[in-house]
Amino acid sequence: MTRRLPSLNQLRAFEAAARHESIKMGAEELCVTPAAVGHQIKGLELELNTALFRRKTRKIELTEEGRALSEHLGRALDAIEHAVAKARKPDLAGTLKITIAPFFGNRWLLPRLPDFHRQHPSIEIIPSLSFDYVDLRNSGFDAAVRYGAGDWDGMSSVLICNDVVSPVCAPQLIDGCQMPLSAGDILALPLACGRRWREDWSAWAKASGSKIANPERVIVYESRAFMFDAALSGQAVILADLKMTAADVAAGSLVRLSPIEVDRPQGLYVVSEATPNVNPRLQVFTNWLELQARG
Repeated sequence: MTRRLPSLNQLRAFEAAARHESIKMGAEELCVTPAAVGHQIKGLELELNTALFRRKTRKIELTEEGRALSEHLGRALDAIEHAVAKARKPDLAGTLKITIAPFFGNRWLLPRLPDFHRQHPSIEIIPSLSFDYVDLRNSGFDAAVRYGAGDWDGMSSVLICNDVVSPVCAPQLIDGCQMPLSAGDILALPLACGRRWREDWSAWAKASGSKIANPERVIVYESRAFMFDAALSGQAVILADLKMTAADVAAGSLVRLSPIEVDRPQGLYVVSEATPNVNPRLQVFTNWLELQARG
């Protein structure tokens, strides 16, 4: 269907003048001369074959037809403005300063960052690896990539992925054993966990139809980094996220002991200060992280 519409310039000039009930104020809004607005309105009246204003000595008044057109046109232009704003791609050029725990940054994120920069060359990610818990409101960082349960009060947090864990250890700890090991054999080995995630072993044991005979003997480490070091050095079996151990298993420095895996509530989040408008560069980075985690 072909739409029979007057020119957009004529409609905008009329709508602005009608809203202000002043050709002069309408012209100021549109950054043109009053004569130009008057010319556009006159052309619209000729197009419609109807008078839209009553012109008096010092002011203009809308006719009945003009008022009806003004009301409909105002709503239509608002809808067009909204649709255009949604469709307009924001300027993404700039930097993102991200604070990241060294364990996750070195093991998973930094090796993948070149892919992000290839896909989004106008956005520069500036990673800062630190064990410190950064106050994002006063630090100058745009966001943090954090590991946890999403319980950061007053902050905006977007879940990237939850942990899916399975037991792994260094090959020397189970030298000569045939894989996969039974749940009983695994739970009889030295076990380790992170301080905040002590329930992981109980959840895995339940999923495997077993239970831990003596939970007190599970070695507790303050951080995931120390827990991984214990596994890599052959001291203990750990439950670790499959994404975090994929490279080590492929290289042979860790061995996956069982096909049984369990989903856990903790995971990776992008955390930022809660604001009415999302940083478009941060949104692009977050979307990219989610795709990487799925892959």
